[in-house]
Amino acid sequence: MRLAALFLFSLLAVAIIAPVDGALAEEGFRISSNREVREVTPEVPVKVKLKKLADGTYTWEISGTNVQSIIEADRALRKYIRENSLKKK
Repeated sequence: MRLAALFLFSLLAVAIIAPVDGALAEEGFRISSNREVREVTPEVPVKVKLKKLADGTYTWEISGTNVQSIIEADRALRKYIRENSLKKK
């Protein structure tokens, strides 16, 4: 019931606020689709599971959909471990 009342109130508010001069009716609405925008998908981030073993070494599992970003994440982890004198198994 509250949802129906809210919906009717919003329709009433739009009818009062919207211009009544007929400018929208003369122009009409035009629907167009841009194939480039429709085909763009967001990039899925790389997931890294970092593990520190009992002897102080590190291992990791990297997963993702983009191979290039997986390789970049692996290089970044190897570089970080090398620069900070950490052990890698």
